[in-house]
Amino acid sequence: MTSNAAAVKKRFSDELLCYVALFAFSAGAAWLCVVDIVLKQPVAVDFKSFYTAAVAASRGLDVYDVKVLESIATEMRLPRGPTYPYLYPPFFAHAFSWLARLRPSVAQQVWSSMAVIGHGLAATFAVAAVRRAAQPTPDAARRPAIPALLIAFIAFLAWALNLRNSVGMGQVNPLVLLFICAALALSIRRKDLPAGLALAVAAGIKVTPILLAVPWVVARRVRALAGLAAGLVALVLLSLPFGAAPAWLEFLRRLPRMSHGAQIPGLFDPGTTPNFSVAGFYARLFGQDAAAIKAASWITLLLLLGGVLALGGRSPSPPRSLRMLLPLLVTMIVASPFTYVHHVLYLFPAALYALDRAAKQERPVEMGALVVLLPLATVDFPNIYARFKGPLPPLALSINLYVLLAIYALGMFMLWRERREEAAAREALAAASDAEAAAAREALAAASDGEAAGGPAVTRQ
Repeated sequence: MTSNAAAVKKRFSDELLCYVALFAFSAGAAWLCVVDIVLKQPVAVDFKSFYTAAVAASRGLDVYDVKVLESIATEMRLPRGPTYPYLYPPFFAHAFSWLARLRPSVAQQVWSSMAVIGHGLAATFAVAAVRRAAQPTPDAARRPAIPALLIAFIAFLAWALNLRNSVGMGQVNPLVLLFICAALALSIRRKDLPAGLALAVAAGIKVTPILLAVPWVVARRVRALAGLAAGLVALVLLSLPFGAAPAWLEFLRRLPRMSHGAQIPGLFDPGTTPNFSVAGFYARLFGQDAAAIKAASWITLLLLLGGVLALGGRSPSPPRSLRMLLPLLVTMIVASPFTYVHHVLYLFPAALYALDRAAKQERPVEMGALVVLLPLATVDFPNIYARFKGPLPPLALSINLYVLLAIYALGMFMLWRERREEAAAREALAAASDAEAAAAREALAAASDGEAAGGPAVTRQ
């Protein structure tokens, strides 16, 4: 008994050490990717919005009034340029109101360092989910060995998915990605309640990750949905002692005016070229017709989401739930009323799984397509559009969206092919079982015939 306990303890110790080393590598790769930004960059344009909202929250002011944010930016002598409105739920501004106690430059460095740590943790959780899906038995899940190629993919994706853009803009994406990957790792292990809580934090910071709960609804994973609901309620309650009650009411009041095709005060037109969401695409086609933009956007998003759920099945296995993730995350990215280059970072866990799967199955075409499409989706094509002397047609201004839809199509193809292979394997197993049953029946019939033939012979004797 003692030797078994020591063996189990050693196995868990080795696994923990392995994941600590993996986190160090992932965070180190992220740090090398953005070290110049962390150390030298002044207050970034998006962090300027978050920082002024944190100051407003700490003072009990309206975080959704862009004029309040502009006055704070002027008062604190933040870099010139636009101060964009704060569009996230109140929890985020109030949870990070402690940043308001730091000087803006120090707060920026702390924020960027948190992004690096968040990316390292997100990569660690993503690898845990990938290994669990590939080795679903409990004993295999404890094996500490992590393939070197999987680790190389982590370093590649930090560059391919343009972590530099997220950190350079002062965005919150790496932190949201952390909780998405934590929810995935817990969900794969069937720890539904904590998975729901982790996803609640991601959705409490940025609303669109709540789309990842739709497969839970289809699969009737009640505990995961209960964790999500409890987590969202907890975020509201935790923010109330910090004076967030009026902010929540204001957020709910403004929410319809922040949807697809809406003109948000202080923010550029939804049809501007940096916005390559589905809503941005239709805004460039339909102009100021907000009703048409909203209707077309919702129809498109429902079709994208419906396709994923149709191929994913009602009760997806752990591996299939990760195969669904590539098209599902593309849908989540383009579902936002405003989608920019730095949002492509959310593809990280799905891209890691798809690359690992393609490498193990020796599918070079799929690997090549992923290696080309992922960095192509993060190219700043709107900056390229601006170099043309004449205006380009609206359909030519959505290359990033087209690349994301190509990634969606690739993810759907991979999901369809593997579902077909699973069905073929089940049919072969069923055929083998039928053949074994038929052989058993024939043997039993032969034995019965032999006994029947031997009976009269004994009687004749």
